[in-house]
Amino acid sequence: LDARLACLHSAFCVSLVLQPPPTPATTNQCMLQRASKVAMMSTGTSAPETMGSEHVLTMGTHSGTFQCDEALGIWMLRQLPRWASARLVRSRDQAVLETLDIVIDVGGTYNLEALRFDHHQRGFFETFDGELGAATKPDEATGAFKTKLSACGLVYKHYGRELLSVLCPNLGGVGGARLEAVYVKLYRDMIEALDAIDNGIEVADEPRYREGTGLSSRIHRLNPKWNSPKVDRAGEDALFEEASALAGREFGEHLDGLSGCWLPARDLVEAALLERHQVHPSGAVICFTRGGMPWKEHLYDLERAHGANLVLFVLYEDQAGMWRVQAVTAEGTAFTNRLSLPA
Repeated sequence: LDARLACLHSAFCVSLVLQPPPTPATTNQCMLQRASKVAMMSTGTSAPETMGSEHVLTMGTHSGTFQCDEALGIWMLRQLPRWASARLVRSRDQAVLETLDIVIDVGGTYNLEALRFDHHQRGFFETFDGELGAATKPDEATGAFKTKLSACGLVYKHYGRELLSVLCPNLGGVGGARLEAVYVKLYRDMIEALDAIDNGIEVADEPRYREGTGLSSRIHRLNPKWNSPKVDRAGEDALFEEASALAGREFGEHLDGLSGCWLPARDLVEAALLERHQVHPSGAVICFTRGGMPWKEHLYDLERAHGANLVLFVLYEDQAGMWRVQAVTAEGTAFTNRLSLPA
């Protein structure tokens, strides 16, 4: 830090508790409006049908053992108006798949125009924010994310913004900063891990323990057991629908937390950042009217977004009604402060 910040150090010690806190900011609550439609749609194995002269839209994925990525991918598509009433076909027959309107996780093709979203083919290495066809391995990825997409990642990449606008209209619509923030955060917090697991990417080079309680594991356990009575295709499809509904509930819980808790905290942090000069002339101190909310990640992002000088200290009222001051840590560190209070 430069000499100017060092000179502020002693002044802060006196002035932090003397400045009146700004007026509490009004937050825009974003309450998740859950989709009311039921995921248990018609499922089959044959080519699409027509009702009179009207074409019935069809979506497809593979038959047999199911995984989390296509279970969630199908659920996400079903929340969109275009695909809400589509008939699901589970098959590995290429002749059948070619007749379907949209296919995920099978077929050996990734083609947005053709609505084909598989990730198993040789040479495929697409990421959430990378340039199409630019990479063949993680260290060549052009975006911030380095994880190879699975079926759910492909669906979310191309339809996620529309999906969020349908499930949570209060986010402000496609193209808005609020929806975009949730779109990226939900991928980072949920979808990326599902992509990694489906593609066999470990969270660490040498895992210290096995993890079997996550969504991918729970969905895998819904498959028929090898030594259980034989399950016919209708029974297998019913289990897939159960898996898809489970994945959808998990997605809804993540979105509910982001829209109802994480995003309102971001609004408060942004308001405090914009009002920081009312707390101290330097703009290096911000004040929250309540504590307990997640603020560090938001602060780092918003400082960049607004081109603001680094905030050094945060004032907030704890649950006991006592005012506290906390030094802001350097981004990416847990204990290295941008500027520490005197011992």
